[in-house]
Amino acid sequence: MNDAPEPLRAACRQALLVGLALCLGTPALIGGLVLLGFVPPGDNLPEGTYLQIGHIFTGLVLLSAAWVLWRRGTVLRAFRQTPESRRPAQVQRETLIYAALFELSSLYGLVYWLLVGKHAARHVFGFIILAPLLFLGLVPRLGHWVKALEPRSGEAP
Repeated sequence: MNDAPEPLRAACRQALLVGLALCLGTPALIGGLVLLGFVPPGDNLPEGTYLQIGHIFTGLVLLSAAWVLWRRGTVLRAFRQTPESRRPAQVQRETLIYAALFELSSLYGLVYWLLVGKHAARHVFGFIILAPLLFLGLVPRLGHWVKALEPRSGEAP
Protein backbone atom coordinates (compact mmCIF):
# COMPACT_ATOMS: atom_id res chain seq x y z
CA MET A 1 0.00 0.00 0.00
CA ASN A 2 3.01 2.29 0.32
CA ASP A 3 3.19 2.50 -3.47
CA ALA A 4 -0.32 3.97 -3.75
CA PRO A 5 -0.43 7.51 -5.15
CA GLU A 6 -1.21 10.04 -2.42
CA PRO A 7 -4.40 11.39 -4.08
CA LEU A 8 -5.75 7.83 -4.30
CA ARG A 9 -4.76 7.10 -0.70
CA ALA A 10 -6.41 10.30 0.56
CA ALA A 11 -9.58 9.71 -1.47
CA CYS A 12 -9.87 6.15 -0.22
CA ARG A 13 -9.32 7.16 3.41
CA GLN A 14 -11.84 10.00 3.18
CA ALA A 15 -14.47 7.88 1.44
CA LEU A 16 -14.07 5.02 3.91
CA LEU A 17 -14.37 7.38 6.88
CA VAL A 18 -17.52 9.04 5.51
CA GLY A 19 -19.01 5.68 4.54
CA LEU A 20 -18.18 4.19 7.91
CA ALA A 21 -19.66 7.21 9.68
CA LEU A 22 -22.88 6.70 7.71
CA CYS A 23 -23.00 2.95 8.17
CA LEU A 24 -22.22 3.13 11.88
CA GLY A 25 -23.88 6.42 12.74
CA THR A 26 -27.32 5.84 11.29
CA PRO A 27 -27.72 2.33 12.76
CA ALA A 28 -26.49 3.63 16.12
CA LEU A 29 -28.97 6.50 15.96
CA ILE A 30 -31.86 4.26 14.93
CA GLY A 31 -30.93 1.61 17.49
CA GLY A 32 -30.64 4.24 20.19
CA LEU A 33 -34.01 5.76 19.34
CA VAL A 34 -35.61 2.32 19.37
CA LEU A 35 -33.96 1.17 22.60
CA LEU A 36 -34.72 4.42 24.40
CA GLY A 37 -38.37 4.21 23.39
CA PHE A 38 -38.51 7.32 21.21
CA VAL A 39 -39.84 5.23 18.33
CA PRO A 40 -42.87 3.17 19.37
CA PRO A 41 -42.84 -0.50 18.35
CA GLY A 42 -45.51 -1.76 16.01
CA ASP A 43 -47.82 -4.33 17.50
CA ASN A 44 -48.83 -6.17 14.33
CA LEU A 45 -48.02 -9.84 14.21
CA PRO A 46 -45.36 -10.74 11.63
CA GLU A 47 -47.86 -12.74 9.61
CA GLY A 48 -49.37 -12.38 6.17
CA THR A 49 -48.56 -9.00 4.66
CA TYR A 50 -46.16 -8.04 7.45
CA LEU A 51 -44.24 -11.27 7.06
CA GLN A 52 -44.03 -10.63 3.32
CA ILE A 53 -42.71 -7.13 3.98
CA GLY A 54 -39.98 -8.67 6.14
CA HIS A 55 -39.13 -11.10 3.35
CA ILE A 56 -39.06 -8.26 0.82
CA PHE A 57 -36.70 -6.27 3.05
CA THR A 58 -34.46 -9.31 3.45
CA GLY A 59 -34.45 -9.83 -0.30
CA LEU A 60 -33.61 -6.18 -0.91
CA VAL A 61 -30.66 -6.37 1.49
CA LEU A 62 -29.37 -9.51 -0.21
CA LEU A 63 -29.94 -7.98 -3.63
CA SER A 64 -28.00 -4.86 -2.67
CA ALA A 65 -25.09 -6.99 -1.40
CA ALA A 66 -25.08 -9.02 -4.62
CA TRP A 67 -25.23 -5.86 -6.74
CA VAL A 68 -22.32 -4.32 -4.81
CA LEU A 69 -20.26 -7.48 -5.34
CA TRP A 70 -21.02 -7.42 -9.06
CA ARG A 71 -20.35 -3.70 -9.45
CA ARG A 72 -17.23 -3.86 -7.32
CA GLY A 73 -15.75 -6.50 -9.61
CA THR A 74 -16.73 -4.59 -12.73
CA VAL A 75 -15.35 -1.29 -11.46
CA LEU A 76 -12.11 -2.80 -10.17
CA ARG A 77 -11.48 -4.56 -13.49
CA ALA A 78 -11.95 -1.30 -15.39
CA PHE A 79 -10.13 0.90 -12.85
CA ARG A 80 -6.80 0.64 -14.64
CA GLN A 81 -8.29 2.27 -17.75
CA THR A 82 -9.65 5.22 -15.75
CA PRO A 83 -7.53 8.35 -16.26
CA GLU A 84 -5.31 8.93 -13.24
CA SER A 85 -6.85 12.34 -12.55
CA ARG A 86 -10.34 10.78 -12.22
CA ARG A 87 -9.38 7.81 -10.02
CA PRO A 88 -9.76 9.53 -6.62
CA ALA A 89 -13.24 10.76 -7.53
CA GLN A 90 -14.22 7.30 -8.73
CA VAL A 91 -13.03 5.73 -5.47
CA GLN A 92 -15.06 8.22 -3.47
CA ARG A 93 -18.16 7.87 -5.63
CA GLU A 94 -18.16 4.08 -5.55
CA THR A 95 -17.56 3.88 -1.82
CA LEU A 96 -20.35 6.32 -1.06
CA ILE A 97 -22.77 4.58 -3.43
CA TYR A 98 -22.10 1.32 -1.60
CA ALA A 99 -22.49 3.00 1.80
CA ALA A 100 -25.81 4.57 0.80
CA LEU A 101 -27.08 1.27 -0.53
CA PHE A 102 -26.12 -0.59 2.65
CA GLU A 103 -27.61 2.20 4.73
CA LEU A 104 -31.04 1.22 3.44
CA SER A 105 -30.84 -1.92 5.58
CA SER A 106 -30.99 0.10 8.79
CA LEU A 107 -33.93 2.07 7.41
CA TYR A 108 -35.71 -1.21 6.63
CA GLY A 109 -35.13 -2.10 10.27
CA LEU A 110 -36.75 1.14 11.40
CA VAL A 111 -39.78 0.59 9.17
CA TYR A 112 -40.10 -3.01 10.33
CA TRP A 113 -39.89 -1.82 13.93
CA LEU A 114 -42.78 0.57 13.31
CA LEU A 115 -44.80 -2.28 11.82
CA VAL A 116 -44.05 -5.35 13.96
CA GLY A 117 -41.34 -4.30 16.42
CA LYS A 118 -43.00 -5.71 19.48
CA HIS A 119 -43.07 -9.20 17.96
CA ALA A 120 -39.94 -9.28 15.83
CA ALA A 121 -37.26 -7.22 17.57
CA ARG A 122 -34.47 -9.64 16.64
CA HIS A 123 -35.30 -9.26 12.95
CA VAL A 124 -35.41 -5.48 13.30
CA PHE A 125 -32.00 -5.38 14.93
CA GLY A 126 -30.70 -7.81 12.33
CA PHE A 127 -31.58 -5.30 9.62
CA ILE A 128 -30.02 -2.49 11.61
CA ILE A 129 -26.71 -4.27 12.28
CA LEU A 130 -26.33 -5.42 8.67
CA ALA A 131 -25.47 -1.92 7.40
CA PRO A 132 -22.04 -1.67 9.05
CA LEU A 133 -21.31 -5.37 8.57
CA LEU A 134 -21.98 -5.24 4.84
CA PHE A 135 -19.97 -2.05 4.52
CA LEU A 136 -16.99 -3.47 6.35
CA GLY A 137 -17.14 -6.74 4.47
CA LEU A 138 -17.83 -5.69 0.89
CA VAL A 139 -16.48 -2.21 0.22
CA PRO A 140 -13.09 -2.21 -1.55
CA ARG A 141 -10.18 -0.92 0.51
CA LEU A 142 -7.05 0.85 -0.69
CA GLY A 143 -5.34 -2.49 -1.34
CA HIS A 144 -8.09 -3.52 -3.74
CA TRP A 145 -7.78 -0.29 -5.70
CA VAL A 146 -3.98 -0.54 -5.84
CA LYS A 147 -4.12 -4.16 -6.94
CA ALA A 148 -6.59 -3.18 -9.67
CA LEU A 149 -3.90 -0.88 -11.09
CA GLU A 150 -1.38 -3.71 -11.46
CA PRO A 151 -1.05 -5.32 -14.90
CA ARG A 152 -2.87 -8.61 -15.22
CA SER A 153 -1.01 -11.73 -16.27
CA GLY A 154 -0.44 -11.80 -20.01
CA GLU A 155 -1.01 -8.06 -20.29
CA ALA A 156 1.60 -5.44 -21.18
CA PRO A 157 2.25 -2.91 -18.38
